[in-house]
Amino acid sequence: MLNILIFSIGIMYTPGPVNILSFNNGLQKNMATQFMFSMGVGCALLFYLLLVGYAGSSVIDESMLPYIGLLGGAFILFLAGKVILSEVNMHGAEKCSLNLTFKDGLLMQLLNPKSFLVVLPVATVQFPAAGIEGVDIAVWSLLLALFGFGAPTLYAMVGAMVGHRLNRSGYFKCFNMLMGLMLIFVACDIVYHQTYLPLIK
Repeated sequence: MLNILIFSIGIMYTPGPVNILSFNNGLQKNMATQFMFSMGVGCALLFYLLLVGYAGSSVIDESMLPYIGLLGGAFILFLAGKVILSEVNMHGAEKCSLNLTFKDGLLMQLLNPKSFLVVLPVATVQFPAAGIEGVDIAVWSLLLALFGFGAPTLYAMVGAMVGHRLNRSGYFKCFNMLMGLMLIFVACDIVYHQTYLPLIK
């Protein structure tokens, strides 16, 4: 069972679109919106784990993965645009015009091909191998969803610590541009590897 945790944490806590956005959100001192965004991420992961854990891998049609990757890449590009174009205001309570919502977190995780890197091996291979069945699937799914909630929250906290050391709006505009460009790279990588390559085979 320890291998389930190690594998899941290894996938969830590496930099990806959700964690990059969360780091930027913390950097912009926008922690008030981060909780709901992280909740959306955790709920999406819980949904997939329960669905695949109880119904098996038959519910995930692998032929649909390229199209899910395309939708995910498009949504990440949309969010990258929001990050790059967001206004930085060093005065007042609202530091940045980018406000991530529960819906943003939910959609981003539902359309994130990285979700399947966690869900499919865990729910279809590791759960049965560890004898996890019945109500235990729900318990483990909830535990892993909490880790899914924790990853973007941790990235946002690190971003907030870095953000407290910065006090010029020019730095934040540069970070917005850098984070936006990173998200564009991630989106293009997802579309290339998860959509283009599988469809041309």
